[in-house]
Amino acid sequence: MKKLLTLSFLCLCFVAGQAQLNLTYISDLSYGEELSDIWGYAAPDGTEYALVGTANGTSIVSLADPTNPVEVAYVPGDNSVWRDIKTWGTFAYVTTDEGNDGLTIIDMTDLPNSVTTTYITSIPGVGTLQRCHNIYIDEFGYAYLAGCNLNQGGMLIFDCDANQAFPEFTVAGPNVYSHDVYVRDGLIYDSQINRGVMAIYDHTDLNETVLLGRQQTPFAFTHNIWLSDDGNVAFTTDERANAPVAAYDVSDPEDIQALDEFRPVATLGKEVIPHNVHVWDDWLLISYYTDGGIVVDASRPENLIEVGNFDTWLNSDGGFDGAWGLYPFLPSGTVLVTDIANGLYVLTPTL
Repeated sequence: MKKLLTLSFLCLCFVAGQAQLNLTYISDLSYGEELSDIWGYAAPDGTEYALVGTANGTSIVSLADPTNPVEVAYVPGDNSVWRDIKTWGTFAYVTTDEGNDGLTIIDMTDLPNSVTTTYITSIPGVGTLQRCHNIYIDEFGYAYLAGCNLNQGGMLIFDCDANQAFPEFTVAGPNVYSHDVYVRDGLIYDSQINRGVMAIYDHTDLNETVLLGRQQTPFAFTHNIWLSDDGNVAFTTDERANAPVAAYDVSDPEDIQALDEFRPVATLGKEVIPHNVHVWDDWLLISYYTDGGIVVDASRPENLIEVGNFDTWLNSDGGFDGAWGLYPFLPSGTVLVTDIANGLYVLTPTL
């Protein structure tokens, strides 16, 4: 039996070794529950943390030693298949897709010793905030909550910069269901999944949201959007089997132009689903469910080329297993991936 286990382990290592390119394994952390999204946080003292959405709460993991990730805090919450996390200052803001948590606010000032938590569950004049699918915080500290139980799932906007501990509600966006949001320079890139479109809004006037243009994405199930550093190209995902990551010239939102579509060559036609795309410099870093984490060279957005990968899921292709989230923005360059069943992975990219 011992020889059989050893052989199995060696085979697994061989397979894992063949399933990575330019993303090197550093460590991992297992959980006794399923995971969802991931975000990162660099504390004022330079210590980096992984902020992990779990089925029953939010896990805060110290990466002071990246080879030995250690959970230093856990904030319980209602059971949910999805949590989304963003940060502003020394606070984390968490939305939950199920239950009644509202907006969870975590004060991380005293990490790694402790955290404190407050909740926003009521918006005066709007109603009781129970759940939201997603959250994005722009460069000015405005938080855009998407897919909530209020405003027919349209955006709800809070000011985190004025009061990090208890952001003030400012305005509601269009009452069209928003699955995910990306915002920069007063422009909102809205993933309207039920309509299958990327909608671009001018929001430079906080009291007015003006539609500039719409673009149907390839599988008409627009899941998320991220913008290139120069602001000229938007990259989208459709959360459908065999769907691509698409690139669009959005330099003129009234005349959006398709540039290219990326699909992993190794699993073409195998029902693999793209989840979320992020942009760092000229690279796309994508959580790609059963294909794990994938890196794409987008320096020429009309010719997207895979240049890196790390497969966290070594079972069958296709379906909603594997890498749910990927975070590439830590100052150290460390990449974090959450696999639904297999835990948190800490990786080093070579780009």
